[in-house]
Amino acid sequence: MAPPVQKLKRLCLRTVVNYPDNVDANPQETAAEPRGLLKENIAARLREEILAGRITPGQKIIEGRWARQYGVAQVSIREALNILTAEGFVSKGHGRSARVVKLGDADIIHIYGVRGVLEGLAARIITQRRLPLDDLEAAFAALREAVQTNDLRQVIGCVQHFHLLLLEKPGNPFLQELGRRLVIPLYAFTLIRALAKGLDSSAWAKQLSEHRLIVEVIHLGNPALAEQTLIHVTNSFLEAALTVWAH
Repeated sequence: MAPPVQKLKRLCLRTVVNYPDNVDANPQETAAEPRGLLKENIAARLREEILAGRITPGQKIIEGRWARQYGVAQVSIREALNILTAEGFVSKGHGRSARVVKLGDADIIHIYGVRGVLEGLAARIITQRRLPLDDLEAAFAALREAVQTNDLRQVIGCVQHFHLLLLEKPGNPFLQELGRRLVIPLYAFTLIRALAKGLDSSAWAKQLSEHRLIVEVIHLGNPALAEQTLIHVTNSFLEAALTVWAH
């Protein structure tokens, strides 16, 4: 049984913007505060700094500076950055400072190219195995409802959730891991750029029919057609990205 749409909508929001409960607007390190809650609070604050454009794509996030500003230990900042790295907002090379994710046109083109292949393969496997599509149907319904409410963060979260679900359904851990490494930072950067440009959800409303097509073509039961359709649709998503939010 697919989860209710309202539950999926909350999941969509947490997919891209993983808000903890009871976020403290001014996190201070105290002996009484659980370490996990502290790092979640700091991650939420830093995430909002990024989404508000106060820390820009490509900019270094200096642990010591933010530790002093928030009045916390540097290790707490490091742990918060690990959360943001998992969410795609931050990249951390080995032995290098953390930076806000930044994708150029070439990066975006390469990501969508590989995504098309991976999601096409996922669609082929799902179709071949005749896997149930209740969860994809529910994910699409949550996306459609988010578009109707014009909640940009929720819309982008629902789009990401839909595509991660598609990549997870075949049960291939390598396919899933490769897909997550592409999709998660892509949609984090999408949200950063869309908020910076003051966009609403109208651009993603235009993609509802293409997401519906993904579900419908898998229902048809032709693996080759499902794979080729996903590649075609992903190319369409790429064109929209380069036109709408990438610059």
